[in-house]
Amino acid sequence: MMSCKDVLDSISLYLDEELKQEIKSEIERHIGKCSDCRAEFDTFHMTLKLYRHSDTPQMPAGCHDRLVKVIELEKMRAKRGGAEPDTTEV
Repeated sequence: MMSCKDVLDSISLYLDEELKQEIKSEIERHIGKCSDCRAEFDTFHMTLKLYRHSDTPQMPAGCHDRLVKVIELEKMRAKRGGAEPDTTEV
């Protein structure tokens, strides 16, 4: 019989369908009896469903250009052996 820790450690693999049927059945039996694990399972499952169905967020305007500039500045400073980058100039 699986412990609560075993079930909680396996929820992600269960939802990704990466477990053998025997283990999946044990998890299902456990969450059928344990309300705490069932609540964790339901929360994780709902979060995953919401995440999978949400639109990919867009990067704010100008953010890409600022990010590239900071990376370029960091590369230049690293080549010169400079100190920490000063992102206030971006």
